Amino acid sequence: MKLLYRLHRWISAICALFFLLLCLTGLPLIFSGDIYRWNEVDERPSFGELSYQELWSGGAAGLDRISAEMPGRSVDAISAYADRGVLLYSLTWQEENGGMRRARFAYAPVTGGLVPWRGTHVKSPILADFMGTMHNLHLKMSMGRGGLIFLTIMCFLSFLSIVGGILLYPFFMRRRLFGGTRGGTSAGNFFDWHNFLGMVTAVWAGLMTLSGVAIAAYIIGHGSYRADVEATLPTHIHNQAPIGYEEMIVYAAEHFPTQNLLYLANAGEDEPAVMTLTDEGRPSMFRGQEVYLIRTEEGLTHITQPMPRWLALCDSLRTLHLYNHATMPLKLIWTVLDILTIVVIVSGFAGWLQRHRRKKEIPPILTDETRSITGMWSMPVLFALLSIIGMAAPLLYAEMGDHIGIAAWGCALLLAIVLWRRGKK
Repeated sequence: MKLLYRLHRWISAICALFFLLLCLTGLPLIFSGDIYRWNEVDERPSFGELSYQELWSGGAAGLDRISAEMPGRSVDAISAYADRGVLLYSLTWQEENGGMRRARFAYAPVTGGLVPWRGTHVKSPILADFMGTMHNLHLKMSMGRGGLIFLTIMCFLSFLSIVGGILLYPFFMRRRLFGGTRGGTSAGNFFDWHNFLGMVTAVWAGLMTLSGVAIAAYIIGHGSYRADVEATLPTHIHNQAPIGYEEMIVYAAEHFPTQNLLYLANAGEDEPAVMTLTDEGRPSMFRGQEVYLIRTEEGLTHITQPMPRWLALCDSLRTLHLYNHATMPLKLIWTVLDILTIVVIVSGFAGWLQRHRRKKEIPPILTDETRSITGMWSMPVLFALLSIIGMAAPLLYAEMGDHIGIAAWGCALLLAIVLWRRGKK
């Protein structure tokens, strides 16, 4: 146990400040979607959900509209947004002064509407800059790929620290009352809070760190996957004739009938055209399979590789980090959990610092009788079960899952308050 305690202490000392950074920057990001929507002057267009097949069936009509209404503008890429029912066309053109301009227009196949995708103005540039900074710090410490890798390591060490704390729980508690806090500013009181709130938030914090590692691994892994596919491209590419978007759409339907088309990028004479398709095994995956098209003397051909299956596991963990707190009540609960995790980190540091000062300790709050192992773990296990329900239900049961998640988290937080009031000294 002494070795485990030393490992827990030193791993925590190494990663705690960075874990604290992730918690602090993650607080505003819980509400990022609401903040971005409020800050937009012009909302992004939405025409209702539409299948990918229906969307791409209108791809040629969208190109015709752009050609007729915006002559001289080149379509560099087309993206599909099935949830909004639009195809997004990225355009470039040269102005009279010789400069290049870029813009994006959304085309709705159902209505035939062609509208700007998003305005460049926001209500508060300061707020937009702040949210961008928080996102960069949270993901990469604003240090690019190197920062991403470094924070991934710190996130994994944080996960190990949480696991170590769980394993040390019976060693520290023994006959102590779960939720008992002795008061004052001694090391013992700080560690009381550290142990109690650490077990209350253990599953949430553990899954957040684990899913954070998965997100980073997914980003890095998908970049490596793309590099592997690009490495198989011919050294010298020369398309015998231009590759049109309509042809690419037909080619995707013929050669990849079970996968949805997400993105198209036009080809130059000496470079391949690009298609991005959903993963065949996991269509909801954040980034899809890359397919490169080249026109040889024999006709149009493609070069690709299936995505590594471990990326699907990373993507499934990503949902625990991003998509199980869509409603405002759940976001508020996650804010409380984030703040409690910050208290766990700070109280651990404070307790460690106070141990080196000569300060009279108040005796810990003990239970009335010696507890069995089952009794010792009953409350932590209950918090763990409620946390798992709160994390998983919103992902599994749609709207009803949100209500189940709110109820589970509400019970967990209410139980924590009851235990704290019972053990307050």
